Amino acid sequence: MPNKNIQIGAQIQTQTQMLSPQQLLVRQLTEMPLEALYERVDQELKENIALERESQEADDGRSEAGSDDILTGGEEEATEYDSSADYSTPDDVPDNIGENSQRNSMEAVVGETQSFYDQLEEQIGYQHLSGHEEEVLRYIIGSLDDDGLLRVPLQQIQDELEVYHNIPTSRTELEHLLSILQNFDPVGVGARNLQECLLLQVRHSYNSNSPIKHKLEQVLSKQFDNLMLNRWDRIAKSLRLNDNDITRLQHEVRRLNPRPGSSMGEALGRSLQQITPDFIVDNDPYGNLTLNINNGRIPRLQVSQDDLDFLHSYNGRDVKELSRNERDGITYLRERVDKAQGFIDALKQRQQTLSSTMNAIMRIQKPFFESGDETALRPMTLEDVATKTGLHLSTVSRVSNSKWVQTPYGIYPLRWFFTSAAKLDGDEVSIRSIKAALKEIIDEEDKQQPLTDDTLAAALQERGFDVARRTVAKYRVALGIPVARMRKNKR
Repeated sequence: MPNKNIQIGAQIQTQTQMLSPQQLLVRQLTEMPLEALYERVDQELKENIALERESQEADDGRSEAGSDDILTGGEEEATEYDSSADYSTPDDVPDNIGENSQRNSMEAVVGETQSFYDQLEEQIGYQHLSGHEEEVLRYIIGSLDDDGLLRVPLQQIQDELEVYHNIPTSRTELEHLLSILQNFDPVGVGARNLQECLLLQVRHSYNSNSPIKHKLEQVLSKQFDNLMLNRWDRIAKSLRLNDNDITRLQHEVRRLNPRPGSSMGEALGRSLQQITPDFIVDNDPYGNLTLNINNGRIPRLQVSQDDLDFLHSYNGRDVKELSRNERDGITYLRERVDKAQGFIDALKQRQQTLSSTMNAIMRIQKPFFESGDETALRPMTLEDVATKTGLHLSTVSRVSNSKWVQTPYGIYPLRWFFTSAAKLDGDEVSIRSIKAALKEIIDEEDKQQPLTDDTLAAALQERGFDVARRTVAKYRVALGIPVARMRKNKR
């Protein structure tokens, strides 16, 4: 939030504007998935006598007026992509890392109601930080990907805080606050890449004198590329490890969690029947994309007209004429009315924020929504959507990390549409597009003569993806696809 530096003589006073209760309410409601929002509305109706359901409601399950949008086939605005945001995605993690930890965490989080980001912000209260430091740390948390890693460069965070929020900070302060975040639970959160994430877990989870800790650190720091490619024979030779060492290290690596923040999302992803989509995107008979914000069982709300009339009847009367009980009653009722109106306004702002965010995503990823072709996905960052909507980056992040969209091709988390990019002949191409094309080529290959990585690279080049053999190997491993000799059918 805005900070104002006021210089008086040689002294500088810093005024920090904290979020107002109404702003906090809007933030909370915007982040809530639909079922949690329904429970919150129901709770508010029970607790506030001035808030009530409208007497005449629209058909159940319909969106409020103005929530339907149509995206026609006109020209789109050019979307710029910040290449500095290119980092490995969660899909780049090979299957040999974190297998056990993912299974355990998935079982543990079923039924969890508090979001991952709320859990992190709750831990801020346990630190001895100034109001300014807390605000900066919250922004860092809001910049995390849904797997818990920080792929946004600290320089970019510094620029965003100073330019968009008027919050002065420094690289040193950001490094310090990030180191605090990296001590939060779950261990590994706030890491800037997979290697740092795994090293953080090893350093926090093992005794400093443990021999296995030392060996794990050596593998992660000196043999990380071989680990990513599951080349344990090379690791053993380089570090002079015996078979027992390798067996133990493989077991320990499987216990590490490459996605410390995504266990909740993965649990939901494995059980789609528990997901209620927040958006419904479809095609109308004229070929236009339509957007409907799903309000589910959320009723239309209004401030009680009886309470408004009662307060109006006291307008113009001298306060001295009223008894103490009357004054207290009016004060209490006015507070209830103001709170009710504030809650209604926050719901409307939530609706506007969701509509604006989803419309921007639909415009950028229009080819996918029209065809369902995963290779049609374009590179897209949080900053791209923030630029199109005029919303704060942290707001876009909160919406994208907690919402789902139903399309004619399936139900997807919003975060799925944010894709990294590769530079091909000066153009930006979605890494997910390359992976999808690679998987399609391998699926169609002759399993008696499976394609080598060199041949796969050539096949991708024929499709316009000019990637090197090493890149093909990396994406193949990320997709969990073995080398050619392991894919060959045995007669």
